[in-house]
Amino acid sequence: MGALARTAVPALAALVLLAGCGSDGVPAKTWATHVCRALKPWTSTVSKLTRQTQQEMQQVTTPDAAKVTLLNLLDSEAKATDKARDRLLAAGVPDVDDGKRIAAEFTAALTSARDSYRTARDAVRKLSTTNSKAFYDGVSSAIDKLNTQYDAGALDTSKVHSEPLQRAFDEVPECQ
Repeated sequence: MGALARTAVPALAALVLLAGCGSDGVPAKTWATHVCRALKPWTSTVSKLTRQTQQEMQQVTTPDAAKVTLLNLLDSEAKATDKARDRLLAAGVPDVDDGKRIAAEFTAALTSARDSYRTARDAVRKLSTTNSKAFYDGVSSAIDKLNTQYDAGALDTSKVHSEPLQRAFDEVPECQ
């Protein structure tokens, strides 16, 4: 579950902000269940989109067609990440020590992932397709930057500094 949840972290920060003060919080197991229910479909969607795009790119014969395919992928990944982020926000704040901080870290991670997709999309959108080599070099650079930004913002649930939450992520079936 660690790799799955590491991408979901950003969505919870926004939830914390929206939840406000005075909330009793959500029990750790309930919160972990909701987080994993938000993250698993998201990671599946992103993986499916990537596989489909790889197949489509094998049929692409021009930089113009490649650009359209890549823009569709990156836009769809950003939208899927926003959906996961919204679901994480709906999970609430875990009723554990530093629950608001932990939720904020989760939210920040998904926000970072979404922003990485958008940054790459915008970079590809700006690329000229008149010079094939320059276009594909630009795509490579945009994807490298996406990966760097994505990895920098990722959170791994196995590194959550809350024993009750760590135990919950390890125990609830939705996180397996």
